[in-house]
Amino acid sequence: MLLGRSRPLRPPSIPVLPALTLFLVLALSVIGTAALLYSVQRDAAETHRLLSRATVYFAPGGSPTAAIVHELKAARQSIHVMAYSFTSAPIAKALVDAKKRGLQVEVILDPSNQSKQYSAADFLAHEGIPTVIDNKHAIAHNKVMIVDGETVLTGSFNFTKAAEEKNAENLLVLRDRDLAAKYEKNYQFHLAHSSGYEGR
Repeated sequence: MLLGRSRPLRPPSIPVLPALTLFLVLALSVIGTAALLYSVQRDAAETHRLLSRATVYFAPGGSPTAAIVHELKAARQSIHVMAYSFTSAPIAKALVDAKKRGLQVEVILDPSNQSKQYSAADFLAHEGIPTVIDNKHAIAHNKVMIVDGETVLTGSFNFTKAAEEKNAENLLVLRDRDLAAKYEKNYQFHLAHSSGYEGR
């Protein structure tokens, strides 16, 4: 019995279209992974940049009030404040002193500052500091100061004696123009719907 001539073995052929699809999938996976790594590295670099310009203070014991007063004394142009509770005499005095030095000082307060008793809202308004009440929200719960458009003071710390001496609080001081610009935009948003307060 004669055997037929054997044909040479050939590798199985891969259709062009599926091969191209596979290549595109692999290429997109590589590009996506690279983009993700770049994004993570960029975010890490941004976080490191911010943290390198940040200082944190804790209460009790870490003197957040003194840190705020220090920043207000060092201010050169402007101080914009958004506060939920404001009863701190040292901070109020530092704002008035800044106003007397010719700085632009403005304050947005939660309606709770319109209390029956004489308040920091009354003191600031009587000292000529533009003071407004943000009654657009259930609570205007911000604790923010924007100094010279480049430094942000924020955290859980209310501008009160109780926050300094009795509560567990934190204050973060961030020196970053881009971040300050975002806070300033939010400040202007709340300022636009707030009502003027003349004091009593």
